[in-house]
Amino acid sequence: MGMFMHQKSKKMLKSLVVAWAVCLGVSAAYAADPAPQAYKIEPQPVSTALKAFAAQSNMQLIFTEADVGSAKTNGVSGKKAPREALSEILKGTGLTFEFTANNVVVIKNPSSEAKSDSPNGRDQSTKDREGKTDSSQEFRVAQVDQNALKIQGVSNQNAGKKDEGLSEIIVTAQKRAERLQDVPVPVTAISADTLVESNQVRLQDYYTMVPGLSVIPSFFGAPQLTIRGVTTGPGNPTVGVVVDDVPFGSSTGPGGGFNASDIDPSDLARVEVLRGPQGTLYGADSLGGLVKYVTVDPSTEGVSGRMQAGTDSVYSGTGLGFTFRGSINVPLSDTFAVRASGFTRQEPGYIDNVATGQHGINKTDADGFRLSALWKPSQSFSLKLGAMIQDSNRHGSPEVDVQPGLRDLEQTNLIETGFYDERRQAYSATITAKLGRAELTAVSGYTVNRATTSLDLTAAFTPFVPLFGLTGTPGIADPQHIETSRFTQEFRLAMPIATRIDWLLGAFYNHEYSPSSSDVLAANPVTGALIESWYHNSYPSAVTDFAAFTDLTVHITDQFDIQFGGRESHYKLTTHTASLAGPWAPNVLGVPSPQITLGSDADSNAFTYLVTPQFRFSPDLMAYARLASGYRVGGSNGINVSSLGGPPAFKPDTTNNYELGVKGDIVDNLFSFDASLYYIDWKDIQTNIYDANIGQGYYTNGSRAKSQGIELSLELRPLTGLTISTWVAWDDAVLTEALPPGPYNAYGAPGDRLPYSSRFSGSVSLKQEFPLPRGVRAFIGGSANYVGEREGQFTIPPPAVPPRQNYPAYVEAGLRAGLKYESWSADMYANNIANRRGVLEGGLDNINPVGFNYIQPRTVGVSFSKVFE
Repeated sequence: MGMFMHQKSKKMLKSLVVAWAVCLGVSAAYAADPAPQAYKIEPQPVSTALKAFAAQSNMQLIFTEADVGSAKTNGVSGKKAPREALSEILKGTGLTFEFTANNVVVIKNPSSEAKSDSPNGRDQSTKDREGKTDSSQEFRVAQVDQNALKIQGVSNQNAGKKDEGLSEIIVTAQKRAERLQDVPVPVTAISADTLVESNQVRLQDYYTMVPGLSVIPSFFGAPQLTIRGVTTGPGNPTVGVVVDDVPFGSSTGPGGGFNASDIDPSDLARVEVLRGPQGTLYGADSLGGLVKYVTVDPSTEGVSGRMQAGTDSVYSGTGLGFTFRGSINVPLSDTFAVRASGFTRQEPGYIDNVATGQHGINKTDADGFRLSALWKPSQSFSLKLGAMIQDSNRHGSPEVDVQPGLRDLEQTNLIETGFYDERRQAYSATITAKLGRAELTAVSGYTVNRATTSLDLTAAFTPFVPLFGLTGTPGIADPQHIETSRFTQEFRLAMPIATRIDWLLGAFYNHEYSPSSSDVLAANPVTGALIESWYHNSYPSAVTDFAAFTDLTVHITDQFDIQFGGRESHYKLTTHTASLAGPWAPNVLGVPSPQITLGSDADSNAFTYLVTPQFRFSPDLMAYARLASGYRVGGSNGINVSSLGGPPAFKPDTTNNYELGVKGDIVDNLFSFDASLYYIDWKDIQTNIYDANIGQGYYTNGSRAKSQGIELSLELRPLTGLTISTWVAWDDAVLTEALPPGPYNAYGAPGDRLPYSSRFSGSVSLKQEFPLPRGVRAFIGGSANYVGEREGQFTIPPPAVPPRQNYPAYVEAGLRAGLKYESWSADMYANNIANRRGVLEGGLDNINPVGFNYIQPRTVGVSFSKVFE
């Protein structure tokens, strides 16, 4: 596959083969039904009996009230295997059942499946999903909630109820399938279909759907993510990113981050965003929260697929953009299925460069594909494989210069407009095996992210031109080559202990290698020809991480649970020997060329915890308290710094989260809400400083901050077909201790707001669905998102640098409409319909102090799709 694999990763791969062989052998030996147990279920309605069965078997049941109806059962008693017991309960009812992964049982009514409210006799909602059997399916779950008692069967939207309730959403935020309503964590789940239909394919397009989430684009790289304001600017990431439980990107800043790389939603089921520290289950870099991409699994149910084509126009853009997507699911047998998907799209450029006369310089081309396979020879064993490759090529810098003489959406780069080319690769293998009542899960992942980027540095480097004996004012290019290859392996064993305790035990290994480098090249401003290489800087690094974690849920009563979790991590960061070569070193820094920085190691341990009491007032109303912590890895400052008296390394910084939350579905499930009150204490913040005593810059731990706030999300359906969703958030993210002082250090005093955090933000959206003649369904909707005033990154003390950049508040509004007939659909959208210039990043203390990054101008488009089976 053309992937770079570090030597240590090769050794680990050999170990993985042995581990997988053991895992496969054990699973084959135990690929049987769960152990028999005693049941006592009296004759009663089937719906009630199923609840009792779920309670006594500690399993989850999925069914609809319409399917179960008023059927009755003669019950079951005695010690039996779950399959035998369930067969007796359903005897004579006409109902069937199917065991899936994670002790989930689907109850089916064959006669209902033959009926439909669509013209071709199939459930239209299922067809529209094209086999996407995940969070946006229109069902609700009868769930034990880990204490084998709380169960509920709730109707499908198409089951014929007079009043249509909110559809249930299933998420895997806690590495197990649960109703979103039951997860004691503030989670937002975004359907991938919603993103595709409105052409919101980048994080910066849809981040306003999530309370507390901010996306800070970079002029020459992947964007930076923050949740609840936990950031002080560039550095190691504070938000983790996973794809199907496989960590994605790099855990260090020198590794290029990559965490926030834009993954096209063409083959995603949903995007889950977990707010607050998630260090216990997800490890490093989730001290602010986590973004989780969940892909669509292959299905053995039948051949299915989807095709989509669309076009759009951007204000001030050059030409039309286009998008083509396609996917197909093919079962090769009753136990084996494969799925393939691909896409290609072009985003029009809308920024002009007046210095070069180029128009639409920020045009972007993206394409990619994903292959997956699922082998499930029995209900006790499954193997899933996945491979994804996506390319993104941005042909010019997205910055807009704001200065006299320039019009809207223009820039003045003297040489090339810059570019950013990235390739994202993710490969995974997941094995699930039931060992009696326990379930073993092994997740292997290998990701490779490469980026080549270039940025015009003329504004920053022009003052140094005379030192090189050059005449005129050449442009300065900054090509960078950033790469991170990462191998991860996780094993999890989940099992019940007695009838009141559920236990999860896991082990995790991570190794990543980042052979990154950058250059600064002088170029003729007229011809663009290179004059001289000012410097070449290489800074390879590697991270190795071992961790063990556990999660214990104790069901004190039928309504009250307490969840305990802990994770002990040990990591080692190796900074390999780096070099700085070129005339920059002797002419500016006064050191020989090449300047060699010897490599060094940094070792550290980190412990994270979780304590979550949860009380259920009813099946659809619960409150919880959450005490949780997170961390991000530390690092090495190198031999050169330590030899001069500076610290050889810096340690992890940590967050401690204290939170109260309540979730509920009320008024016959027509109204749902999710509210949380939180306080985050951030300690030992990693900070880059310049030490005048040794003449070196390095990272250290200093300062402290807090993030406290309130988040409230609401969703309701007051009328048939009408859905209203809204959220509001207030967040006070500020320093509580000053940043380390120094004449060249970033300045921050207690009470100063953390970068890019807004105190107030909110969103509201409406969608009305209605029928038209001849079986056509239609919808129309709109949304408005408010992002409050923010401040830019910390700067060094005035008057050396002006005060921090201010980013004004803005509102972004959009409209959507669509038609659906049988398996065809058409979607129309207008994003940023008021054509606002919301500022996301840029300005003071950046390389180009007059350059800013805006939200995309008004974009109008249409897409057509066809689902087939």
